[in-house]
Amino acid sequence: MGRQSDPRKTAAWERRLARYGDSGLTVGRFCDREGVSIATFHYWQRKFRDASVEETAWATPAAPVARFDPVEVVSRPAVTIRFASGAVMEIPEDREDLVKAVVLALATEAAPC
Repeated sequence: MGRQSDPRKTAAWERRLARYGDSGLTVGRFCDREGVSIATFHYWQRKFRDASVEETAWATPAAPVARFDPVEVVSRPAVTIRFASGAVMEIPEDREDLVKAVVLALATEAAPC
């Protein structure tokens, strides 16, 4: 069982961390000014952050965040070749040179020896 924090000490650190947020100082300079160690400062900062996360976790379930990259959908006619293996090849219809090359390669490969 964890030790109970002194509510006055907790409140004092809550105010101190708020002052730090408004100070614009580095952690080291702020701690020097306040007369506290950097390790103690981080301890209390982590303690409040963990308590905040714990309260939030109990209050509402975490909703998944969806992130999508922009996508451009281009619809253009294509020649579709379906192989017996299940593979599919699509060649843009305007690339007649590729269509001929693929058909020629397939015909040559399929020709009996």
